[in-house]
Amino acid sequence: MTNVKLVAALVLACASCKPEGAHDADAGQQTSPQASAEPAPIATSPITTSNDTRDSGPPPTPLRSDVSVEPEGGGKDVAGYTISMVIRLPDAPPIASGAQISASAIDAIRKQNEPRFVIDLTPTRMRMQLTSLGFLLPRDSEIRARTDRYGHVYLTPDLSTYRALAPGALRALFGERRVDVAPLAPAEVTMQGDGMTHLGQRTRRAEVSTRAGKGVFEITKLADLGDGGALLVRALLDLMNAQPQTAVVQTDELPVHAELHWASRGALLFDVTQIAKRADLSALALAVPPPSAAFAQGALPFVAAELRVEQKELASLHSGPMDLGPQAASTTAGTLALYNARDTPRFAWIDGAPIAWVAPEARLDLSPLPRGRYQLEWRSFFDDAGDPAKPLTIPTLPEATKPDAGKN
Repeated sequence: MTNVKLVAALVLACASCKPEGAHDADAGQQTSPQASAEPAPIATSPITTSNDTRDSGPPPTPLRSDVSVEPEGGGKDVAGYTISMVIRLPDAPPIASGAQISASAIDAIRKQNEPRFVIDLTPTRMRMQLTSLGFLLPRDSEIRARTDRYGHVYLTPDLSTYRALAPGALRALFGERRVDVAPLAPAEVTMQGDGMTHLGQRTRRAEVSTRAGKGVFEITKLADLGDGGALLVRALLDLMNAQPQTAVVQTDELPVHAELHWASRGALLFDVTQIAKRADLSALALAVPPPSAAFAQGALPFVAAELRVEQKELASLHSGPMDLGPQAASTTAGTLALYNARDTPRFAWIDGAPIAWVAPEARLDLSPLPRGRYQLEWRSFFDDAGDPAKPLTIPTLPEATKPDAGKN
């Protein structure tokens, strides 16, 4: 009888005990602020279980455009990297040729209007600042991201307001100045061995395929980067409408070159041009979102068009007036009316220089343009849509050119 009572006591004692540390884990667990949120107005494709095998805890929570994000405070400076990145068009309109055409002025305009970023990366945060006029978005606006949330935060240049961007929204933001969410598609990743050498760094090559197109990534190793490189990859995947958990890089890896080729037409090349290791990155400058920024919803403020050069640069496209015959001899310059008849914003390239962008059904007058003949070509930001080059004459000659010559 004594043995029976002893066994029973041991069974009861074991049934009431917990594994070591189990009580602490339960007590520290908090409910996600998004757990009871309603579905977003514009739904994305469901984000499936990640194929990334790293043990990084629970999966990130997707951001929603209609739900604010808990602000992050400041803190001590953190270590990480600052990188510079440029976007180039492999099939950019060629620089026109001719006696009066100033190739050096056009080349200077092309370089100053290349889309450029300065990107701060830590093991858990990314801050991407737009540092040129080569975007539809204002210069010095920012894209920020963190490892525990899928999606991005868009900040105005003065950092006064932010918008929460759900996964799948970056393509519309960069390509159309909209915050619409596109459906996300699974991506197929293929490792392709060694890549080219970039900035003196050896790389490995990975190819990512989706319905929207194909991405080629050349990846290098950076000590103590953590998942900062994965945050940059998420942004590039978002431009391809690929699911953000697609495993392209590993811990401490960074893509230093990427090519995004669209299924329709065109491509963009992303190149890291400089890498600097930092020990003094501001935690507040990396906050997602910062405490001083107010949450905003809905469309960005409407902008009809923006000139991307100064008036003197516009006049410098040609070295001087061209001889167009007696009908135009009395006029040395003229005005070109750019009208965008398409349903998305378009960049106007004149003689191979990106001069301006124009919103759908909007108009921009360019003046003064020296008397002469020009080539006008319309392109989208991603170069996935465009129109053939069109010859123009300034000033407009009735017998040679219709009044709507700047219409695409």
